Amino acid sequence: MKFAVLLLAQTFWSLRAGALPSPDPTPIPENADSPDLSNTSIPDALRLDELYGAPDNDFNCKSERNPVVLLHGLSADREVDLNMLQWELNRRGYCTFSQTYGAWDLVPWIGGLRAMADSAKDIADFVREVKDKTGAEKVDIVGHSEGGVQAIYVPMTQDGISDIVERLVALGPAIHGAEYLGFTDLWYIGGEETRAIAKLVQDLIGCPACDDMMTGGTVYSDFKNASKIVQPGNKATIIMSNSDILVKPDVSRIDEPGVDNVIVQDTCPDDVVGHAGLMWDKSVWRLVLNALEENNDVAFPCEIGLPV
Repeated sequence: MKFAVLLLAQTFWSLRAGALPSPDPTPIPENADSPDLSNTSIPDALRLDELYGAPDNDFNCKSERNPVVLLHGLSADREVDLNMLQWELNRRGYCTFSQTYGAWDLVPWIGGLRAMADSAKDIADFVREVKDKTGAEKVDIVGHSEGGVQAIYVPMTQDGISDIVERLVALGPAIHGAEYLGFTDLWYIGGEETRAIAKLVQDLIGCPACDDMMTGGTVYSDFKNASKIVQPGNKATIIMSNSDILVKPDVSRIDEPGVDNVIVQDTCPDDVVGHAGLMWDKSVWRLVLNALEENNDVAFPCEIGLPV
């Protein structure tokens, strides 16, 4: 198991090294050494990046608005993903809270990997903690990618959560089955047998959540079989980009009464923001604020997000 998790860590190292936008990126020499996987603590290259780090969870924070729980995406954690949005919300007077969910003990800074049903329980406990410790009547949730899926999935599946949350904002969630750039189509070539093998491989390398979200996975099936995805009393906003090639809008949108499906380009036509870029795009941040404040009439300058 340790080797499998170390291999996974090496894979996500390569993904995350290029994921953080940098105002002055430094080229990596061709002869650069690979990361030392005998040490699975947070790499300095990540920890020392200026975009790394989330605000502390301050349960004494007071605001007229609902406290906001922010949920990171697959392979991220509370320190990198929606952390910059969290700082912005704090600056605007929101009390915000986040945690890393779904990480293996060996690599605690790579979250969202464990079975999503297990993570959903942890997230539900955290939402209850935020409500109880802040004394708020309701909590809002903002999530990106897998975190966006959880923002919808947790109130749908965890007892009592839909009663204590109000607004759900999901950025690029794979509600109707992640296809991982079409790779899952290949897994069905041999029918259910090859699909089962694909699940086994993912489980062995330590990412059952990857299978949960993809077409045919547990969470995909739970959404598909649900009589209602967004629960009564919850106000959901799904924010999507036409430039997102990883999770396309038709995979994200929820066509139910009371759900606001928002395409970035309907407001900012020139914004080519991609799936990962949703977390950093200030145009998207403004759409998130509109959802939290239930005011879509606010005019704001558009920015061009990262097309990744």
